[in-house]
Amino acid sequence: MIKLFSRLTACFKGRAGKRVTAHPAFAPARAEQRLAWLPLNRLIEPLDLPPPEYPATGLLDARLHPRYSAFMAQVVNMPAPLADTPLRDAGRHLASELLGQAITLGSSKGTDNSDEIYWLVQSAAIASLFADGAQSAAFAGYRQHVEYYAGAPRMAAQVEAFDRYVAANGQPAEDSELLSCSADDHYRIMVRPWEAGNTHWVYSPRIIDTRQGTCLLRFEDARWSTELSTWRTASTVELLLSKYPGGQPCPQVKVIIDCAKRCARLDEGGEMELTELENVIDARLASN
Repeated sequence: MIKLFSRLTACFKGRAGKRVTAHPAFAPARAEQRLAWLPLNRLIEPLDLPPPEYPATGLLDARLHPRYSAFMAQVVNMPAPLADTPLRDAGRHLASELLGQAITLGSSKGTDNSDEIYWLVQSAAIASLFADGAQSAAFAGYRQHVEYYAGAPRMAAQVEAFDRYVAANGQPAEDSELLSCSADDHYRIMVRPWEAGNTHWVYSPRIIDTRQGTCLLRFEDARWSTELSTWRTASTVELLLSKYPGGQPCPQVKVIIDCAKRCARLDEGGEMELTELENVIDARLASN
């Protein structure tokens, strides 16, 4: 490590009056090649997955996720609390195990900051919602674990989605629609339709990573609209975007989103981080 530090210091500092050439091992081109696989976007993405879904991150006990999925498939259209005693008991046991896994992760070094802790407590609360009912003391206890995250910037919107789900008595109150998804459902294009003018609908888009339960792209301005998405590869999608009320010199813009690399590009130009995209396409619409 000391030798490596000395070599780096010599490369970039050098001696006074002398021109120093970087050692080939540290040439920028080679370094860029080694790091090319890394995503451009270093920002931590907010959680965004409509309840009762739960991404299978699987840090512990891989059996829990399929059990939760199977339980929800049975009860999702049933009124809460469940009238079926065996099913209700199964939900109570499942809720307890999910919360136990969350506590294990939260108290273990290396996993205490994992997103899976939130997904586990949300799933435990939803299982209890169906097993015990929204007005029960048991569900209230599980709900407290979810509400703990309400003040966390990354989780706040997800907690709101959970609250809407509970308010709908266990039936999802999701205002978004699925526009398209990748072949393996790893990535989804969701749109929120809203009537901006008389019979003029805007379809505000966002891109979801279902395996991580995170939002890759969401525009700050709700006037952005997309009605067309074309998947070019398993992780690359082309979006045709416009902005209400229109009238710009360029009425629409095509954007290529690489969901795996967390970057975007237009027909012309290089790659950019997803956080830069909105400003860039705003400028493109305003250009001739």
